[in-house]
Amino acid sequence: MIFAIVLYLFTLMAVGIAVAFPSLGWLSPLTYVLLLPLGAVWGWHRDGLAFADLGCRFSAGWIRRLAAGLVVGLAIPALFLIVQALGGWITLAQRAESQGNFASYLLLILVKMFFIVGIEELAFRGFFIQSLGRKIAIAPAIILASLLWAAGHMVSMASSGISAGQIAIGMVSIALWGIALGICFLKTGKSLWLPFGIHFGINIAFSVLGWFFITTPNAPEWWIGHPAFAPETGLIGVAGWGILALGMYACFTVPVRKGSSIN
Repeated sequence: MIFAIVLYLFTLMAVGIAVAFPSLGWLSPLTYVLLLPLGAVWGWHRDGLAFADLGCRFSAGWIRRLAAGLVVGLAIPALFLIVQALGGWITLAQRAESQGNFASYLLLILVKMFFIVGIEELAFRGFFIQSLGRKIAIAPAIILASLLWAAGHMVSMASSGISAGQIAIGMVSIALWGIALGICFLKTGKSLWLPFGIHFGINIAFSVLGWFFITTPNAPEWWIGHPAFAPETGLIGVAGWGILALGMYACFTVPVRKGSSIN
């Protein structure tokens, strides 16, 4: 528990330094991609726990959970675009110009997202929810882990020229997304396969849709989000990820007793 708190605070400090000093912006991705996951795995092993207990056991039903997560994840970005187009908030147009070889692009995205999503799910859902949840109620553990995950996007948002207000909206959106993934993690017996599938599917679908379609905004950014981080930095993102979190909560019953064991 103490090590998890120290690692949590260290990560927040790295984000704060990177935001305050743009020349040190590399500190945030270095921390999230390398130092945080290595620290989480070391801390987990230090407590005498098996790596598989982070949530990556190949237990019965893992393929079904992964497949279900992929289906849900791939559908969500398409639903975002459909709702926005039907609402008249964006105009969708198929890209006429070639952007290169789609097969190569897809392979690159698949490999890149496999590692990024895997690292994030192991650290934020597998490690922090379980480590923090040993001493506090499960619900606060999910919220704290989700807020730290959201904080990891602050430097990229700031460097994209997104306003402070929209960054705050983005933090809420991504935290709600993290809460939904945390609920999936706990309900499926502390298994990462369902949240990994949802997270991976969403990232892949957004990337693929961006390859084929151009979106022209017809509504203010505070609603549909900044182009570099849409829809997360708009209120429609808060609504969408909020619905996902509420939907997961409605489908699953999550234990919230203070001090309840999750080992």
